[in-house]
Amino acid sequence: MPILEVKMNKALHRRKPLLGASSLLIAAGLLLAGCQQDVEETVKEEAPRPAKVMQASQNLNSATRSFAGRVEAVQTVDLAFRVGGQLVQLPVRESQMVKKGDLIAALDPTDYESALREAKVNFEQKKLDLKRLETLKDKDVVSQGSFDNAKTAYDLAAVAVDNAERNLRYTKLLAPYDAVITRRLLDNFTIIQGGTSVVRVQDVSEIQVDINVPETLFARVNEGDIQKIHAEFAALPGKEFPVTYREHSTEVDPVTQTYRVTLTMPQVDGIDIYPGMTASVKVETSSSAEVAEKGFLVPTVAVVSDADKKLYLWVVGEGNKVERRYVEVGPIMGPFIPVLSGLNQGETFVTAGAASLQSGQTIQPIK
Repeated sequence: MPILEVKMNKALHRRKPLLGASSLLIAAGLLLAGCQQDVEETVKEEAPRPAKVMQASQNLNSATRSFAGRVEAVQTVDLAFRVGGQLVQLPVRESQMVKKGDLIAALDPTDYESALREAKVNFEQKKLDLKRLETLKDKDVVSQGSFDNAKTAYDLAAVAVDNAERNLRYTKLLAPYDAVITRRLLDNFTIIQGGTSVVRVQDVSEIQVDINVPETLFARVNEGDIQKIHAEFAALPGKEFPVTYREHSTEVDPVTQTYRVTLTMPQVDGIDIYPGMTASVKVETSSSAEVAEKGFLVPTVAVVSDADKKLYLWVVGEGNKVERRYVEVGPIMGPFIPVLSGLNQGETFVTAGAASLQSGQTIQPIK
């Protein structure tokens, strides 16, 4: 073998170990980098996911719902005179309570008193004329037609007296019922025409509270289903008052898709509750008692379905790990749904973000 070829082979043999060591170092570096990435991904995957939770308890069984209410007057009326004239009495003040028959306002009665005296004088004259013609008729001195005309004039004079007396009574404006004066619409000594409103009054013989009920709940609850209704007023925090169902509207609000339900309660001595005040109304229905015997009410968003349309909850177990729990539910009741089976007393379940969880995943509970 030539000397040059022998030297080249030796050189090649010396380079092979160097190439093998370099490849080994590169492979080791890649392996370490991959392991570090796997560790980071594992740590990232195992980080607890925050989730809102709730505990199944008997407190959830109450289907009592709260509604925002507003105190309304039983009726609101603008009182007006039936006749015109000048106001000479307006003794009431705004916010004043009045009883049925109390004087609200009065007109100057001078013209109406004169009209009444004139009507009475004319009536007496027609009465004398009728008596004289009646005597002459009995003697066949006057005709039947003349007597009939006199009788008609007498009757019209009597009607005129009645009208004059009524118009004189109309110069006084009286309270039609126990009410509160909410607004004076005119000042005293104003000259007005008949039909001009003078004051606005509200019937406060009882307290009326109106609430708006969503159509989904309104269609399912009847008057007979209502078990208990209580109202709490913002002006009297911490005090609840029983109220009763009075009526409801049958026309839905086109904007809110709700129906108006009217509730009432008697006036309470020593407590002033006026129209316009706000109230929180709690309504409990008979269907809620039935649900309480069978299961728990949970937020509707807590119940999710799998690919087979089976419903389940994420129940929190040891170490805050969640497990899928299939449940049987009843009909949706607004924001809640009754869980009839599959959930036990005291168990904690996820109420928000349930759709993005996986079985065995660790969560950070947020109550």
